[in-house]
Amino acid sequence: MNYFLGIVVGLVWGAVIALINGFFTKRCVEKNTSSAMTTASIVKIVSYILAFVLVFLLRNVLPFSYEATIIGTVLALSMLQIVISYRIAGGK
Repeated sequence: MNYFLGIVVGLVWGAVIALINGFFTKRCVEKNTSSAMTTASIVKIVSYILAFVLVFLLRNVLPFSYEATIIGTVLALSMLQIVISYRIAGGK
């Protein structure tokens, strides 16, 4: 149960970060400039790093496995980023 709860929390945390990144990326794609796309990429990388650092720093406070939380975060970020990118591209 400890690992299951960690994965579920990681999935939710990763989904929140991916949705925020998707919203920000969509806004930058609408601007259609190279500086906006560079900014979107930098924000995405920084937010991913901060998401993982936050889970790592809270490892002694979390009442469940932080390794499972990191795995859930990676899964949610990976899967949702593919879906969000596909939707932004218009299904082409």
